[in-house]
Amino acid sequence: MSDEPSSAPVTHAVEFRGKGAEYFRIWIVNVALTVMTLGIYSAWATVRTQRYFYGNTYLAGHSFEYHASAWRILLGRAIALALLVGYFACSVMLPVTMGIWILALAAALPWLVRSAIRFNARNTSWRNVRFNFKASFFDAFMAYVVWSVVALSIFPLIPYARRVHDYFYINNHSFGGRKFTADFSPGRIYLIYLYGFLIIVGMILLFIAAMFGAMVVQTYLPKWAAMLPHVETDIPVLFFVSLGLASLFVATMVATMVTNLAISSTTLEGGHRLEAKISPWRVGWIVTTNTVLTLATLGLFYPFAMVRVARYRMGRYAVHANGSLDDFTSEALEQQSAIGQEVAGFFDLGFGL
Repeated sequence: MSDEPSSAPVTHAVEFRGKGAEYFRIWIVNVALTVMTLGIYSAWATVRTQRYFYGNTYLAGHSFEYHASAWRILLGRAIALALLVGYFACSVMLPVTMGIWILALAAALPWLVRSAIRFNARNTSWRNVRFNFKASFFDAFMAYVVWSVVALSIFPLIPYARRVHDYFYINNHSFGGRKFTADFSPGRIYLIYLYGFLIIVGMILLFIAAMFGAMVVQTYLPKWAAMLPHVETDIPVLFFVSLGLASLFVATMVATMVTNLAISSTTLEGGHRLEAKISPWRVGWIVTTNTVLTLATLGLFYPFAMVRVARYRMGRYAVHANGSLDDFTSEALEQQSAIGQEVAGFFDLGFGL
């Protein structure tokens, strides 16, 4: 298939058709069985959840599919649990070995990240065509160890490190043997983080001004003071609660804008372009209110919150196809079958799923 567009691109919107009540029934059973089996069922709960959300996500009238084996996920979690138990046991009984554990974790992290992403990609398909993920250990080490350490040490480099992570994730993915490519300048992601930083600063200054106003009222207008929060007791609580919700709101906004940037800067080999038009303010509102409602209902609103987010976010994604997707998927399916690509290797254990 030629990379040159032969005609005007055809836009296919993504749609999520799941319902909160449907997922609630799946979720409550997953929770009950996971508790009854002391966590063993969590692997099957993950597969059921993923299949529900993938199966209700449609592109051009066809849903995505999730093919992972719960046994592989359980094996991966058992290995992760064994490592965690070993770490804590050594921290108590052999603290001198902690340096070795830290080095081992730094060495294992790139493999774990690469394995988790590859596992998820190779077990995802659309119209019987599989996704894939191929990245070297060195690339994973640079993206998730070196750049993470650099960003934590030099805060102004956090946006650049996020760009490195996005490039690693997107540019090593493929669909039916066709590669995804993301390309956007560092300046654009820095502007997003600056925007988020200014919003947080503005919120803090606004709250400080409100607190100062309350102090003035309590000092010079005692008759009105009873209507306001008490500065010494109520204000600090309100400050930290408000700051927590504001931070969640802004963090969600920033993550959404970066997602829009990364996805809208991505093309699939063959001249197909991806697009994301998620409103950061809308998502910030949805996530913040979901958090409040989930806490207020002691967790029972959680499945409805998940569906609410998925319905909005998926509805803001689109693919601008260069020609017919029927031709593309048929060609990709033939290539995939001819290559005989392995769907999931033994060491794709599903860490982090």
